[in-house]
Amino acid sequence: MPAERFCREKFYPKGYSAVGQYLSLFHRYGYIYKRPTDEFWLSAKEHYQLTDSEILKAAACVHPKHLLGARAGQATRFGVLDIDVGSKYHNEKHLAKIQDALADAGIVETFLYRSSHSGGWHLYIFFDEPVSSRDLRNQLVQLLRLNGFDIAAGTLEVFPAPGDSRRGGSLGNGLRLPLQPGFAWLDRTGEVLMERDCIGPVPALDSFMRDVSCGHSRHDFHQLKATVARLTESQERITAQMSQINTKGECVVVPFKRPDRIQTDRYASDIVKGVFQGLPPGIIAERWVAGRNFAQVGLTGESQRAEATTSLSHYLFYGDPEHELLPLGYGYETERQWAIEKILADKHNGLSKEINRGRADAIAQIGRAAAWVPPERRGQNITPFVRTIPIAWQRNSANLKTAAAKKIAAAVADFEEFDQTFSVRDLQLKTGCSNKTLYKHQQLWKPAQTDIQNRRLAAVTPEYNVVVGADSQEIGALPQSIQKNMPPGRLAARRIIHEIKMRALRDKLDLKNQVTRTRNKWDKSWRKDIDKITPDNFVQVDTKKLRALLPVYLSAIGRSPDYESETWLRGLITQLRAELDSRPHQLHVVVSESDECGFDAFFEAVTLDVESKPPP
Repeated sequence: MPAERFCREKFYPKGYSAVGQYLSLFHRYGYIYKRPTDEFWLSAKEHYQLTDSEILKAAACVHPKHLLGARAGQATRFGVLDIDVGSKYHNEKHLAKIQDALADAGIVETFLYRSSHSGGWHLYIFFDEPVSSRDLRNQLVQLLRLNGFDIAAGTLEVFPAPGDSRRGGSLGNGLRLPLQPGFAWLDRTGEVLMERDCIGPVPALDSFMRDVSCGHSRHDFHQLKATVARLTESQERITAQMSQINTKGECVVVPFKRPDRIQTDRYASDIVKGVFQGLPPGIIAERWVAGRNFAQVGLTGESQRAEATTSLSHYLFYGDPEHELLPLGYGYETERQWAIEKILADKHNGLSKEINRGRADAIAQIGRAAAWVPPERRGQNITPFVRTIPIAWQRNSANLKTAAAKKIAAAVADFEEFDQTFSVRDLQLKTGCSNKTLYKHQQLWKPAQTDIQNRRLAAVTPEYNVVVGADSQEIGALPQSIQKNMPPGRLAARRIIHEIKMRALRDKLDLKNQVTRTRNKWDKSWRKDIDKITPDNFVQVDTKKLRALLPVYLSAIGRSPDYESETWLRGLITQLRAELDSRPHQLHVVVSESDECGFDAFFEAVTLDVESKPPP
């Protein structure tokens, strides 16, 4: 018996708005799929479309054959960090570090899910409007790498992962769709809150879409980009400064062990006072000088890594005016950790076994040293220094913002008065505001734009909805449909245009075939006429007939249908001339009137039809 067709109303109520919002999240082309028992995913062809019915089957956990995944389009409303169950980051400690790194960059709301029964994690980041997929991936990858995380398959993967198919490259990596069998909601520590298999399609979709509604704004996305740019600039600047420390000034080496502690403290204090023109509050002079020494010459003996880490952190905290090294105080813990790692990696001089082996303990110790704060400051909200904007600039910005809001409101009123749909580009041309300004004031025009578009789309009749019952479970691996919903009049017009184009194409093909047939017919008749007048052997033919045959061959060359035929005829001419040259030459030829008439008749006969065999 044929399988029952999928009906949306059986799993989701009619008019259930969350279905449309869920379907709008995913790119439809070049999707991936696999059977639940298979290990590897398969890729559909780039022009194949993932239909609404297939996605809803998967979300309802009733797809009879496959698990589905989607690739990224040019824009997306979410990013995902994929952490496999065997990854070194698949634990509460590293998960908290990833979430803290995102929160510091303005991405505060993240949602953790179990992707499948295998136990892998998908950390979702939602946005309330589409952002560039390629830009979002680049920012997330840079942010994670700047915070010391490794981006690699099986360890930590970042989605969206668009490819570059326009240049013949890859389509990118696909991501498993949510709400399929094995999906689960997790808390911030990775513990299961709710299993997808234990609830129905509607509660599961409601829960997921509630998370989607808590998405970040475009402003948060720009804050992420600004944070990445600041961290990148800081890392480049610090790396450049660290590489130039030993080229400026003289190296001051302080012994690590002195018999006279008081003399050592005085010696270090004098150096610090000469550099800072006094003692900065809280500075430990001997430790600062030791940090400067490590920054300039690196490790000079074994078992110095721990001391070097602590001293370098103290040295970088206060900076070094003599070497133009800016202080990396409170709020710059990440930058300070970069600098320490850079110095020890370049100047451990082979004296640290942990660094040589790439041990994680050494890196963890650097992180603890860079993040250390004194007891009196623990628990306080420590933020980096930020320059304040002058009041005059703030007032001017407020005036510009007010003027832009008035222009946008007036433009929207004009569009509503004429019931005219409009795009962001239309608003930009009408108001003179930039795209960035328009998105800052989207609450002024977004509702009106949606309302006008919904009124225009309400006229589309429901019988052209191809979702319900459109796909059969008996058809292949995944039924494909690229048909668009459209009014019947437009559909009929497109069919007429298509028929006209096909008729013109058929006429063109018929003409081409006719020319080809004519050429082939001419080829056969030309070759046949030449074969009729060509003897089997030129040796047995009379000299007069050979001389008469030569101009016939020469005149036929100009009518040869192709290069191969011309080559064949020239071969005959070569044989004929060779035979004539081998015969005795007649110096004088006397032709009587009767012979001349006979020769003309023979020439005409040879031209029209010469027997293949020589005359007796």
